[in-house]
Amino acid sequence: MSVIKVILISDVTPTNKLKYDNYWSRRNFGYAQLTDVEVVHRLLAFDDDLKQAYRYYQDLVLAISRRDKEALNQLLAIKWTRLPQPLQKVQRTLRTHKQEIYNSFKYETYTNGPVEGTNNKIKVIKRTAYGFRNFFNFRVRILLALPNTYIAINWKKSSRR
Repeated sequence: MSVIKVILISDVTPTNKLKYDNYWSRRNFGYAQLTDVEVVHRLLAFDDDLKQAYRYYQDLVLAISRRDKEALNQLLAIKWTRLPQPLQKVQRTLRTHKQEIYNSFKYETYTNGPVEGTNNKIKVIKRTAYGFRNFFNFRVRILLALPNTYIAINWKKSSRR
């Protein structure tokens, strides 16, 4: 696996959050006392493709965090053959979902957090139950655990009739 792919797969810290004042002993660099910024600069000095990929990635992170359509358009307008191989697929995916990304910029207050929380709660109920005797009991247990959800409120209304 190439160096670029390894770094892109791992959790890369945004440039503005790198520490430049804390020195740590770095085992991979002969136990030299280096800051995070110095480590990044040493790694980027190894390969031009890695440096280009890192800059592109950091520009993407900055454009998305600032919700800047123009900057994102400029990054997506770069001819994909000029990018390193691992980023070509990333750029194609971002181009495919460009409108959805713009919508997320426009409607920043909407989130799928409540739905994810509900799904997580259902999975926890399913895991801790070791199986229910039938689906009706499983459904009732979910509705009891999630009393304020849309499904539970409508179920209560329909059962009163």
